[in-house]
Amino acid sequence: MMKTNLPKQTMINTTSILNLKHALLLLLYLTLLISIRYLWFNAYEAPEHQEAKQGVLDMRGWDFENSRSVRLDGEWEFYPGQFLTYESFAGQPPAAQQVVQVPGDWSSGFPEEGHSSFGYGTYRLRILVDPGLQEPYGFWIQRIQAASSIEVNGQSEGSFGQLAANRQDYTPEAVSYTAAYNAAGQQEITLLVRAANYDHPIEGGIVRSIRFGSQAAVDTERMYSIGFQLVTFVIMLLHAMYAGILFFFNRQKAFLVFCLLLLAVAASVVTDNDTLLLLWLPINYTWALKLKMLAYLAVSLFMLLLTRSFSAQKRPVRLLRGYLLLLSLYTVYILVMPAQYALYARPFFTVLYLLPIAGVVYSIGRMVVRQEQDSVFLLFAAAAIGSSVIGGSFESRSQASILYYPVDVIAAIICFSAYWFKRYFRNAEENRLLNQQLKESDHLKDQFLANTAHELRTPLHGIISIAQTVTAKEKSLQDHQSYQDLELLITISRRMSHMLNDLLDVTRLQEKRIVLQREPLAIGPLVTGILNMFEFMTDSKQLQLRNELPASLPPVWGDEKRIVQILYNLLRNAIKYTQAGTVTVSAGITGKTARISVSDTGIGIDTETQARIFSPYERGSKGINDGGGIGLGLSISKQLAELHGGDLTVESEPGKGAVFTFTLPLASASEVRYVPEEAAAARMNSSLNMEDLLLEQGGLLFPQPDTSGISAAASQKIPSLPQMQLQETSMTAKTLILAVDDDPVNLKVLASILSDEQHQLVTVTSAQEALDLLGTEPWDLLIADVMMPHMSGYELTRIARQRFSVSELPILLLTARNQPVDIYTGFLSGANDYVAKPVDALELKYRVRSLTGLKQSINQSLRLEAAYLQAQIQPHFLFNTLNALLALSEFDLPKMRDLGEAFSSYLRISFDYMNSQQRVGLSHELELVESYLFIEKARFDERLQIEWEVEPGIELLLPPLTLQPLVENAVRHGLLSRKAGGRLNIRIHRRQGYTSFEVEDNGKGMPDEQVRHLLDDSGLGLPSRGIGLLNTNRRLTQLYGQGLVIRSQLGAGTTVSFVIPERVNLNS
Repeated sequence: MMKTNLPKQTMINTTSILNLKHALLLLLYLTLLISIRYLWFNAYEAPEHQEAKQGVLDMRGWDFENSRSVRLDGEWEFYPGQFLTYESFAGQPPAAQQVVQVPGDWSSGFPEEGHSSFGYGTYRLRILVDPGLQEPYGFWIQRIQAASSIEVNGQSEGSFGQLAANRQDYTPEAVSYTAAYNAAGQQEITLLVRAANYDHPIEGGIVRSIRFGSQAAVDTERMYSIGFQLVTFVIMLLHAMYAGILFFFNRQKAFLVFCLLLLAVAASVVTDNDTLLLLWLPINYTWALKLKMLAYLAVSLFMLLLTRSFSAQKRPVRLLRGYLLLLSLYTVYILVMPAQYALYARPFFTVLYLLPIAGVVYSIGRMVVRQEQDSVFLLFAAAAIGSSVIGGSFESRSQASILYYPVDVIAAIICFSAYWFKRYFRNAEENRLLNQQLKESDHLKDQFLANTAHELRTPLHGIISIAQTVTAKEKSLQDHQSYQDLELLITISRRMSHMLNDLLDVTRLQEKRIVLQREPLAIGPLVTGILNMFEFMTDSKQLQLRNELPASLPPVWGDEKRIVQILYNLLRNAIKYTQAGTVTVSAGITGKTARISVSDTGIGIDTETQARIFSPYERGSKGINDGGGIGLGLSISKQLAELHGGDLTVESEPGKGAVFTFTLPLASASEVRYVPEEAAAARMNSSLNMEDLLLEQGGLLFPQPDTSGISAAASQKIPSLPQMQLQETSMTAKTLILAVDDDPVNLKVLASILSDEQHQLVTVTSAQEALDLLGTEPWDLLIADVMMPHMSGYELTRIARQRFSVSELPILLLTARNQPVDIYTGFLSGANDYVAKPVDALELKYRVRSLTGLKQSINQSLRLEAAYLQAQIQPHFLFNTLNALLALSEFDLPKMRDLGEAFSSYLRISFDYMNSQQRVGLSHELELVESYLFIEKARFDERLQIEWEVEPGIELLLPPLTLQPLVENAVRHGLLSRKAGGRLNIRIHRRQGYTSFEVEDNGKGMPDEQVRHLLDDSGLGLPSRGIGLLNTNRRLTQLYGQGLVIRSQLGAGTTVSFVIPERVNLNS
C-alpha cells in the first residue's frame, strides 16, 4: 500500500513546492510594483503645504524657485449661476457667495437642495505670495467639467469651450492646459475660474487639482506627464503594428487579438489623463468621453480573449457569449445616447470592465495551478493588471493631480509579450525539432524507396531474364496465347523497371548524385528515334506524331541519356492523354538557349493541376489518370532540365491540349564536334542501342518482333571468340563458375541464363561459403552479389584478391546498385567486371564468356610455358648424360642399360603432349622425377643421396611438371653447388582433406631477401628464381588458391612444399 501511494505523494509534494515558488515570485513581483509606484508618487507628488481656507491660500514664505508645484486644494469661493470678472470684485462683493471644496463636484455650492452637477458658476481663490519671485507663475489645469475660462488678476488666459447659461449656447471642451502670469512684485494673486457643465451629470466644476508654482516647474511636470503618455502610446502602436504584420502573414487569431488589445490600450492612454486626443483631433467632448469608456472596455475584453488563447484547456463559451451580448448592447447604448445618459450607466460600465479582468485573473490562476509552461509570466501580467486597476481606482477617488503612471500598463504588456515570445521560441524549437524529424523521416523514406527499388530490381531482373529465355527456347512448343502472355509479362516487367528507375532518380536528384555527361548533341536525331519507338502506341488511336524541329537547330550542350529521359516522359504523357489529334515536337532559339516544346491536342490541364503538376507523386487531376506510373516523370524531367541550367514549364487550358516546354543551353563553337546526322539517327534507331537509352524509361512497349528478337538473342548460343584459339581438349571442357548470392531466386535465375552454355555452375548463399570453396577447385570465374549480409561482395573480392590475382581468378560483381561510386568501389576492391541489374541475358553471357575465356587462355599459356621449359633441356645435361653412357659401356654394361632406359624415359616424358594438359596422374609425374634422379645419381654417385617418403595408395591428379622443377632446382642449385653434395628428401603424404608434397635438401640454402623475391611476379631484374618455379607457383595458385611455400636457411638447406586439396562434391 505504501508503494502505491508513494508516486502520488511525490507528485503532491512537487506541486506544493511549485505553488510555493510561484507564490514567492508573485509576492516579490508585487513588492516591486508597489515600490516603483511609491517611488513614483514620492518623486512627482506635490509638496505638503496648508490648504486654502475661505477662498484664501497663504503661500508667503514658500520657495517657488526651488520647489515643485503645489496643489491649489481647499475651500474656494464659489458664485453659482454667475460669470464674474476681476472687475466684479472691485466694489461691493457679489452676492450668493458659497464655499466649495476643490477638487470635487460643485453641486454642493448650489443653493438648491439635491442640485445636479449641471449648471454654471465662477470659482475665486486669493493666493498670498511673496513679491520676490522674478519669473512668472504657472497654473496647470488638468480637468474642469466641461467648459472653462481663467482670469488671473484681471488678465484673461483664454477659454476652452463655449461658456453659456443654457445648454443651447454651450460647448464643452474638458482638456488639460496651462496658464502663466507675471506677478511683478505683487503680493496677492486672484484666480477666477468660470465654468459651465451640461454634459456630466455626476461631476461638475474643478474635478482635478490645479497645480501652481513657477512656470518652469509647472511646464516641466506637465511635459513629463505628456511625455510618459506619448512614450506609452508609441510603444503600444509599434507593438500593435508588429502584431498586425504577424497576423497578416500568419492569420492566427491570437495576433489579431493582441493587436486590438494594444490599440485599445493606446486609445485609453490618449483619451484619459491629459486627453491628448482632443489636442490632436477635432473631436468634441461627447465622443471623447464615449471613446474613453469604450477603450477601457476593449482593453478588458481583448485581455480576456488573449488569455483564453494562451490557455491549453478549452474554455466554456456560454459565459463569454453572454458577456459579449451585454457588451454589444451597452456599446450600442453608449454610441447612440448622449453623454449624460452614458454616464448615468457608469455602474454597468464598472461591471463590464471588471468582469473580464476577473476572468483574466481566474484563467491565469488556473494555468498556474495546472503548471502550464511559462504561466508565471501571465501571473506577473495579472498582478500588473490588478495593480493598474486598483491604483487607477484610488487615483480616481482621490481626485488629486498626479502625473501619468505608465509602469503597470507597460509591465502587463511586457509580461504578455514575454509569455508570447517564450511560447513562440518554444514552439519554434518544437517546430525545428519536428522539421528535423520530418526531414529525417523524409530522408528515411527516400532511402526506403531507394532500397526497396534496389531490392525489387533483383527479382525484376530474374523475371525479365527467365521470361526472355523461356520465350526464345520454348517458342516452338508454345501456342500463340502462351507466347503473347510471356511477351505481356516482359512488357509489364519493363514498365515496373520504369517505376523503379523513377524512384531511384528521385533519390539521386535529391541527394545531388546525378552527374551529367555533357556533350554537343543534335536534338533532331534524338527526337526522330524516340518518335519511331512510340509509333506503335498510336496504332489504336487516331493520333499523328509530328516532328517539326527546324533543320537549322544548332546542337545543345547536355547529357544524351537525360535529354532522352525528358523527351520520353513528355511524349509518353502527351500520347497517354490524347486520344485523337496530334502530338508535335517543335523547337526555337532564344539567345543562347534552345526551347524544345511537346504539344498535344488532348484533354488539357486545369489551373489548379498546373500549380502542382511538377510535384513528386503527382498524377494529374482526379479521374483522368490512367492508373499507370507513380507520378514522378514530370517532376524528374523538371529537375533534369534545371540540372542542365534550363527549366520546364507548361501552358494549357482544359479541353485545348497542353504545351510542355523545356530549355537547354546551346553548345558553344569550341564544344561542337561534327557528328553526321545519318550516323546519329542510325544509332538512335538501333534496337539494342535504343534499348540501352530507353529501357530505363521502362514502360516502353516494344513491338512484338523487337521483343522476341531481343529474347531470342538473349538465349542464343554465343559463338566462339576468334581471339581464343584454344586446343580442342580445353574447349570441350566446361568452365567452372562459383556464384554467390544471399537470394536463392537470383541464383536460380543465373543458372537459368547460363544453363545452355559450357559452364559448370556452383552456387552458394554466403560469402563465407564462397571463401571456403575458393581453394578446393580451379575456379574459372567468381560471380558475387554486392549487397549480402555479414560480408559484402566488395569485402569478398578484397579477400579473394589476397589469394588470387586478377588473371588467376576473374571476379564479376552483379548487383542492383549501379551508381558511379558503387562501380568505382567494385573495381577498387579488385573486381574484373561489374554488371548492374536488371541486366540483359545476352550481355551477361558475353561478359561471362569473356572472363572465363580469359582465364582459360591464361591457364593454357601457363601449361604451355611449363611444357616449353621442360622441353628446353640444357645442352650440358645431354652432353654429360651421353658421356656417362659412353663411360659405362666400357666397364658396366648393365648399369649403362639402366641409365639408357632412364634417359629414354626422361626424354619421352619431357616431350609428352600430356605436359600441356591441365592435370596428369601422380604416377606420370613421379616417373619423370625418378628418371631424372636416376640420371643424376649415376653421374654424381656419392655426392647425391636420395630418400623417398611416399605414402602408398595415393592416387590423384595434379598439374603436370609440378614436382619435377622443384626436384631439379634442389639438385642443381642446392646440392650440386657444393663439392660435398648432399641429401635430397622427397615426401608425399595424405592429410585430412589434402595431400602434401615436400622437397627438402641440405644444400647451401638462400638468404631471406632472395626467398622473399623468389615468387614475386613483379621481380624483374632480380637474381635467378630457379627453373620454372614462378610458373609452377602461378599454376598451383590458379588451380587451388595457394602455391609454393619456401623455407630456407643459408648454409642449412631449403624446403619447398605445396598441397593438393581433395576434390569435393559440388552442386551445380
